[in-house]
Amino acid sequence: MKRVIFAAFVLAALPRLAAAQVEKQVEVTKAYVPRVEGASKLPVEPDMTDTTRLRPEIDYSITPLSLRTSLTTRPIRPATVTYWEFNRPLPFYLKAGAGYPLNSVLDFYATTQNPSTGYLMGYVNHEGRYADIRNVFGVENNSVRMTNRAGVAAGKYLGRHVLEGELSYDNRMYHRYGAFVSPDAESLFVPGAAVDFGDANLDLRIGDDFQDLSRTNFEVAFRGGMFFDHSEWPEAYGENARQLTLEGHGRIARAFGRSSLSATLGYEYLRGQRSASGYDQGLLHAALRYGFAGGVVRLEVGADFYRDRVEAAADPEPVVTTGNYLIPFAHFDFNLGTPGLKPFLEVDGGVSDNSLRSLMRKNPYAAPQWLDKSSVDYCGRFGLGGSLWRNRFGYRLYAGVTIHDNRLYWAAYRELSDDGAGGSTGEAFPAVFLPLTGRQTVTSFNGEIEFRPVSALKFDLDVHGYLYNDETDLKNGAPSFAGNVGVAYEGRKVSFGVKALMQGVRRWSAYAYDPAGIRALPVVLNSFKAPFAVDLRVNFDWKVSGRVTLFAEGRNLVNRRLYEYPWYPELGANFTVGVKANF
Repeated sequence: MKRVIFAAFVLAALPRLAAAQVEKQVEVTKAYVPRVEGASKLPVEPDMTDTTRLRPEIDYSITPLSLRTSLTTRPIRPATVTYWEFNRPLPFYLKAGAGYPLNSVLDFYATTQNPSTGYLMGYVNHEGRYADIRNVFGVENNSVRMTNRAGVAAGKYLGRHVLEGELSYDNRMYHRYGAFVSPDAESLFVPGAAVDFGDANLDLRIGDDFQDLSRTNFEVAFRGGMFFDHSEWPEAYGENARQLTLEGHGRIARAFGRSSLSATLGYEYLRGQRSASGYDQGLLHAALRYGFAGGVVRLEVGADFYRDRVEAAADPEPVVTTGNYLIPFAHFDFNLGTPGLKPFLEVDGGVSDNSLRSLMRKNPYAAPQWLDKSSVDYCGRFGLGGSLWRNRFGYRLYAGVTIHDNRLYWAAYRELSDDGAGGSTGEAFPAVFLPLTGRQTVTSFNGEIEFRPVSALKFDLDVHGYLYNDETDLKNGAPSFAGNVGVAYEGRKVSFGVKALMQGVRRWSAYAYDPAGIRALPVVLNSFKAPFAVDLRVNFDWKVSGRVTLFAEGRNLVNRRLYEYPWYPELGANFTVGVKANF
């Protein structure tokens, strides 16, 4: 018991003794300098035992279970956009205007469409000029010129295909205002006589638009037409000529990945009537194409085969002329990894008939004739193209060579009057052209530039130079230089454009008939010369509202002597104003 009491006493006194020791004062007489003692590595070796555990390979197997459902799919008709729907989205379009010297223009389109059924469209086109023009002989003959066209078109959508047809009639009226007859001369042709053509056509087509070639696209088309000559011809020409045209062709195409194949087969039958009776022509055309769209090169190669047969009435037996032509086709576009440098190579060509309709549509002042051979062209071009500065600047530089077989040369002829004693008393120029043919090789150098500093403003420049190698002394009015320069702006309310079209000096040949009418001799080769031509054109549009636009157009504003056909000058400075409406 005494030990316990003593221990309790000691434990109670310990805190007091500790407090007395803390309260002691220590005086430091030397500045404290901290110091870090050197460390020493503990002599302990780590445990090198690998504690990582490998994950065992486990083979998972899933047992598929089929789920039965009553859900069925319903096919949906794909959306289709036809040519008419894309180009004529509004059901009503009108352009009407008139100008000085007296001229008129009218374009009218009315359409109705049902995306699930089809479309129906009617249209009327008119352009006329009525002022008399002084010809190169200083005489003003009747020079009224008018073109009129009317037609209807309809289409029926058949799933992915379309069945469509078009019935149209085209009338063109001119006058031989380039003719001249001296007072002491006689001529069967009357200066200013009417030149009037009618062209009726019916077109039928069924097939695809050849845009999505992931599926097979096809096309079957037929065309029937009748060409009428209502011109004022001398009685010696007989009844005015007519021409019947029947044409049919088929086309099929399909893509296989980056490759594609297409084939075309067509036949055109031409038959002359009345004064052109006895002429029959058949033109067979077959073409095959292979295309490939690779990373470096895009190409399309193939060939076109033509068989041309022309039969002309003759005594005692008809004369038959045949020709077989094989024209290669190759288009190569190379991608060198930069949009600013894209080389290309193109080889192609074609055959065009020289029937009554073709000749008189190319030159309305031509004599009603039918040539025994078609014109054949072999063309080749190579050059560079591309775009720079974020597609603001585009260019195309290339050279080309074209070989023309049976190239058309339009030669005028003069009539000399006989005084009965073997001499000439006067001269008559009927301003009628004879189609002649020859071989010609053309070498061209071309440059095309387009610059868009902003989306609404565009500058363009085209320059073309030509070198001719003619195997005949005839000239057909081909220029050695042609080009144009222009600027166009298209804003929300106002649009305008200025363009200058240029052509170098052009020459045509003429023939003269002797008083006896026995032979035809060239009077002077290159007998007609058209000077360097500049046609300055201006157009202006003001959008009064979303539906109505006022327009103004000017042609030949520098009042130069321009010629589309030799001895037939065009109008001087002229303009047209009017309105365009969309509803």
